[in-house]
Amino acid sequence: MIFYSWTALSARDLTALSGSDLRALSASSPDSPESSFAMGITDDRGRARRAGEETLGSGQAVIVIIEAVRPAMAAHTLAPCYVKIGVGWLGRCTRAGDVAWNRFFTPGDPDDPPAPGRMGP
Repeated sequence: MIFYSWTALSARDLTALSGSDLRALSASSPDSPESSFAMGITDDRGRARRAGEETLGSGQAVIVIIEAVRPAMAAHTLAPCYVKIGVGWLGRCTRAGDVAWNRFFTPGDPDDPPAPGRMGP
């Protein structure tokens, strides 16, 4: 099952990140509350998009990152976690006040086996 992790970043959060480096943006850790304004996990991409758009529209966030994730288990602790599957969407407000979403792809973890139906490296 695929889930969608969304993270809304404020202007202050972005000062530590380079402007267009998606790898740096998607590497922001949801485990550290100071790294984001708001975040969540849902099984509906539309719901993640709407939640992100609300934070952008309120002016509390300047950028929202939505990433497709799958449930997993941490190897050493067996604690439940989510693993990115390599596709995400970056949302920003336009001058007209709408939200523009740009899809991006990140390389998967080289230790993960390829997803069913996909060829390995």
